[in-house]
Amino acid sequence: MAVSKRTIPVLAQGAVATTPVFPRGAVIRTLLKDMPPESLASGASLFHEHVSMKYPLGATEHFTDDVALMIEEAKAAKTDGIACLVDGGHADMVRSLDALKRITTESGLPIVASGGYYMQRTYPAELATQSVDQIADTLVREARASRFGAFGEIGQQGGVMTDGERTVFAAVAKAQARTGLPIFTHNAYTGVRPTQNPVPKDAAIRQLDLLLENGASVSKVAIGHVCCLDDVKAEVPIAIAKRGAYVGFDRVTIALVPDAQKVTTLMAIVEAGHADKILIASDFSSARGLKKNGGGGLGQAVTVFAPMLLKAGMPEATLKMILNDNPRAFLAFVPKA
Repeated sequence: MAVSKRTIPVLAQGAVATTPVFPRGAVIRTLLKDMPPESLASGASLFHEHVSMKYPLGATEHFTDDVALMIEEAKAAKTDGIACLVDGGHADMVRSLDALKRITTESGLPIVASGGYYMQRTYPAELATQSVDQIADTLVREARASRFGAFGEIGQQGGVMTDGERTVFAAVAKAQARTGLPIFTHNAYTGVRPTQNPVPKDAAIRQLDLLLENGASVSKVAIGHVCCLDDVKAEVPIAIAKRGAYVGFDRVTIALVPDAQKVTTLMAIVEAGHADKILIASDFSSARGLKKNGGGGLGQAVTVFAPMLLKAGMPEATLKMILNDNPRAFLAFVPKA
């Protein structure tokens, strides 16, 4: 992305931006082809957006049904410096792979498709009768047949996982171990909402524990929506980053927690030396964000939120690492037989 050329002081304890080194044979698996991660270095990659879905879940129509519109929005995102984006939908979100293929083909914007299951209320009925290993087998089979480049967003609908959600998380971890594909989650964020039905602050860490206990590689896990915790001191994201997982700031520009607070929390992570574990995206799902409607577009994490980080004093090199390098390191994997 193009950023301001003004002088910005380097944060005293910030991580030093370095060019990522990828394992031999590593690829980022987009719907159309496997891409060398080096080929996406010139722009931002957004690890959690939505280009095809039905939302609210159960709705009969959604603005993403207009594929021609989404093609134009994807073209605009490419112009805004987006090199690649990950669509975080799957079958239980009524994601259309055919629509994604049209959008990526006609816009020229590489799109990574995801596999998995969202949360308990969206699970297909047959899932309740299947074991962890049976679900993992299905996930692996579908990932290979449909060219999925990630598992996500894998979520929970409340502060405490249901038994079904624990089974799915375990199955996704096992599927990750067999395929190498990265995982990103939907964390049960707290926001700044009142105390009714409170969410445990460590729900994000519990997700990470469960994935690692079942064989997931920590370097291929991103815990999502950490930006929506009411955690200005960044205690939870720093704990996640210290363990080697990625911290997902993937609801930027969405006001569950004010963007100004998200900036403060994110800068605290950088100052603690963990800039290399931050991922940014917007979980795009509202028509208000469309370029057509005067919004920041599919690339609003870059067009709207990134300038806030520069204004807060983030060095350009650090911002470039977070937007361009970290997501490539997260998404790149060596395919397993």
